Amino acid sequence: MGSDTNVKINFIKLNQEELATKIALLVSEKSRVIFWKTSPRYFEGKAVHFNVHQKKTRLTIGACNIHRRLVADRICINFSINDIDYYLRGEVLEQNEDLSQMIVELEEHCFRVEKRSRERLITFPIYEVYAYLKYKKESKDNVVYFNRKEQSNKDFFTEIDNLNKNRIQSLAPELDREDDEDLIGFRVEDLSPSGLSFFASVKEKESIFDVIGDQKFNFVLNFEMQVFNLEDAVVVYKMNYINSQFAGIPMYKIGVNFKPSPSLKRKIEDHSGITVDLFNYQKEFEEFIKNE
Repeated sequence: MGSDTNVKINFIKLNQEELATKIALLVSEKSRVIFWKTSPRYFEGKAVHFNVHQKKTRLTIGACNIHRRLVADRICINFSINDIDYYLRGEVLEQNEDLSQMIVELEEHCFRVEKRSRERLITFPIYEVYAYLKYKKESKDNVVYFNRKEQSNKDFFTEIDNLNKNRIQSLAPELDREDDEDLIGFRVEDLSPSGLSFFASVKEKESIFDVIGDQKFNFVLNFEMQVFNLEDAVVVYKMNYINSQFAGIPMYKIGVNFKPSPSLKRKIEDHSGITVDLFNYQKEFEEFIKNE
């Protein structure tokens, strides 16, 4: 194990047989895979295939629209099976942007992590949690009209009328708008003290989150009528998502990380009865693997 005394998490090495079993299960369930070159910029995809070439395991990750070349780069990979997280590294051998796929040759060692507490709370549909943010209006010649009927059917994000905008702004003065700004809200899917995800339409992704790009921004979270002002947020992935609950409508799952909030941590724990943590596991793995 690495000698870095700042590492707060116990990474436990798996043998090759254990790794092979986990990768096979990962692919059979087309499970979610998180990968990154350097934090805090993360990407997301799905494990779709694997094979063994000259005793090296090669994993194909699909549904990964990353729009940057990673061929020959070494990346870190994280996946979860039965609520246990696994971390490893690999080299990107091929990348097909047309198919949104990449092939990664996995390094020999994989690690599972011992967590003292849970990392995220699944909020939908149990809890009323919404993320609100300001964005620049488009010119009238290029207005994006969101489909209100689709939104009411899915209930994952909200079309905010002027009455609700005024009510929200009374709770959070940070959302006061300039003439060229508007307000939008999204129903949060899962939540931690330093990150969350929600679903957005293609038009919302293009007109809001593509425009934000890698820039940091602040936003307001409403968790069961308690308001949190969250800072230094960055979009860490925008993943294509087609699911039966959206009646076949193309959507994007948007992942956002932000400055850890101790008050939000207390709210999550008080409301759910679970213990969550403030660790950035991906960053901790980066630090740990340097010493391996």
